[in-house]
Amino acid sequence: MEAQQHAAPPGAGTIAETVVDDVAPDAVDQASTPVGRTVRSVGHGSAVAPDDAVPDQDAHADVDPAESNAPLLPAAEAAVARDHALHRYDSTTAFDYLFPELAESFPAFHLPVGDGATTSTVEALKALGASMVARPVAVPGQPPRDLNSHVPAVYTYWGQFIDHDITLNTNGPDTASGRDGDQALGDVDAVPFQVFAPRVVVRSLHNGRHPALNLDSLYGSGPVFAGERGYRTTRSEASYVPGSAKLRLGRISTEPLVIPGGPSFSLVEPGGDAQRDLPRDAQGAPLVPDGRNDENLVVAQLHLAMIRFHNAVVDWVDDVEPWTRLTGGERGVFERASQLVRWHYQWLVVNDYLRTLTKPGVLDATLLRDTSFFRPRYPISMPLEFAVAAFRFGHSMIRDSYDYNVNFTGPPPRNASLVQLFQFTGSGGSLRAGPAGDPALPSNWPIEWARFVDKGDPSPFRAAEKIDTFLAPSLGDLVKEGNLPPEPPAHTPAQLVASALQKQLAQRNLLRGYMLALPTGEAVATALGVTPLTPVQLEDRAGDDVKQALAALRDGDHGGTPLWYYVLKEAELQGNGSFLGEVGSRVLAETFVYLLRQDDTSYVRASNHWTPAQGVHFEDGSLVLTLPDLLRFAGVLPDAAGRFRGDGTAGHDGAA
Repeated sequence: MEAQQHAAPPGAGTIAETVVDDVAPDAVDQASTPVGRTVRSVGHGSAVAPDDAVPDQDAHADVDPAESNAPLLPAAEAAVARDHALHRYDSTTAFDYLFPELAESFPAFHLPVGDGATTSTVEALKALGASMVARPVAVPGQPPRDLNSHVPAVYTYWGQFIDHDITLNTNGPDTASGRDGDQALGDVDAVPFQVFAPRVVVRSLHNGRHPALNLDSLYGSGPVFAGERGYRTTRSEASYVPGSAKLRLGRISTEPLVIPGGPSFSLVEPGGDAQRDLPRDAQGAPLVPDGRNDENLVVAQLHLAMIRFHNAVVDWVDDVEPWTRLTGGERGVFERASQLVRWHYQWLVVNDYLRTLTKPGVLDATLLRDTSFFRPRYPISMPLEFAVAAFRFGHSMIRDSYDYNVNFTGPPPRNASLVQLFQFTGSGGSLRAGPAGDPALPSNWPIEWARFVDKGDPSPFRAAEKIDTFLAPSLGDLVKEGNLPPEPPAHTPAQLVASALQKQLAQRNLLRGYMLALPTGEAVATALGVTPLTPVQLEDRAGDDVKQALAALRDGDHGGTPLWYYVLKEAELQGNGSFLGEVGSRVLAETFVYLLRQDDTSYVRASNHWTPAQGVHFEDGSLVLTLPDLLRFAGVLPDAAGRFRGDGTAGHDGAA
């Protein structure tokens, strides 16, 4: 069906006027797409775009993945290029709206747009975002606002790890309009600012991930063994020990770090365990399928823990199910171990992560229904209300500093700053020469997980910040985003404005939701059968700047509250900042249950009704039932007596 040109309302010059009636009719079924596109170095908001030419796959057959700095490894790049050249989108999956009836009524249930309202809405969103990275002011007659939740700090970064497993935003080529067109939507700093109608968004925005909880950010498309040339679609060989079912690990020094003329540091227990960094190339880039998991040190150490969990499961399979290797060889061991790792991970996402962060009862009500609320056009889709708003609640949980390990502990300024956690990564510039001479994490910077995972820990510095409408001040000036090249030449005013916007996380989130035509929080609540928050509730303990911005966004009888802000305020009011409210909980539960039910390899689809009782066991027979259990099995968290499993060798990669 050809695109239709709709006349724009008066004064709506900044709105996209082209509305595509449907997705391309010749696109392949997204459910049959390949998974595990290997993402080497794509940051938030970046696009994966291959060259215009379709490369010859055989021409890249001898490229060593460990030496490649390309965003996509050669075979993946070739596959993506072919998909784009043939106007197939089987290298990506779809986004869609969780509430199609609201999308079809655009702009009735959205923020004010058109008739001169777009500019004022953008300004109100910027003002609202600016207020969110300022610490709350004291309200006369009320006690100071407590910023600490009752949730351990690990849940912030576990959410980031999950997000990287299921979502990678890509924009397709900017071609002519029509059935084969794919409008690259751009970012929120584009001038003029554009709001895209929902059908344009669905037609144009694509997800570079297969949105299943299948750990493709950890495994890519798996290892390649002798005689398996051409196995599957893409490759992640650099992540694996050659010829082994195990994933590679990087080595750190086992000697205490001493800075000449400066402080000396203690080894982080167990001090003799060298395998506590991601595998890296000679430039320090992580050799893992998704380079975004090296954006900050906590998520990097969590990815490391998942590598070690996989390796420990490989050892468990060899010990407890020896017939696996006898009948299937190294390939059989890998397939069985990765299946167990995925099922444990999926079960924990549901029964630990979601149960901790959603309103009691919401998850069970969703699981007990036979059908999913989300019914998109393509069966493999990511709901925009989830990806662009509700699941970004974790941004409000980020702390400015952390009780990180024995060297960086206690209250500020003795603990680790958020800025430091971004510096000690492959692109942060603070790695040091490791045992092999390549860049590696210094020996004073491995994480002590015991400080991040204990739900009974009395220390407020070991908790995440509350899920509320306030973000850590550091998120108003992101160290890795929007950096301009040094002068000269002088930066233009437009460059300075764009740079400031890219660095301000709250403003970016709010403007992106507006650009992609998300419905308001009140509209989503009504669609779910939930009584919406009132203006008085939304303005509870808010300053005049927030009240003015929210009033401008309501615009009389139209508009409402940005969905992301609404979810945060709802959590503040209904969960005291320690879990999401009704709307946020419903969106998360509906999305995750849908993704698991659509994946015929997930634990919920297993014919034996899989539970952790059928998974790996500790030596004493106990089960992996929580994230701390997984970390203990992986050998990166001690037991209650301070002992590390396997004398500090659990989860090692087996390589010299």
